[in-house]
Amino acid sequence: MHYTGGTVVMANDVAESVLQYARALAATQESDVLYVPVVTDTGVLTTAEFLVGPASQLLAVPLEGVEERGRDQDVIDDIAKRTSMLRPSVAAVRHLPRDSFSLDYDHDQS
Repeated sequence: MHYTGGTVVMANDVAESVLQYARALAATQESDVLYVPVVTDTGVLTTAEFLVGPASQLLAVPLEGVEERGRDQDVIDDIAKRTSMLRPSVAAVRHLPRDSFSLDYDHDQS
């Protein structure tokens, strides 16, 4: 992933999650810090901090041979949760056929 003039290597799934979150943050004009597993130039797995927000300029390019290196499902799940919390809730209206319920009124006719 290219980020602020530099490049870091991370698992493809993690990069995709970061991009989706950056998109959601841009839509809400918010920013956040993410801690993401990355692979250094020497092949060491470490954690990087990303400030992601409306002004973030990210470019992800798949790199063969490292698709799974640094893949962390907990990080992916956390970013997905953060992303979903930024999206507005949508109410779903369920229409029931008129004959699917009945109203039984007890009227005292005295």
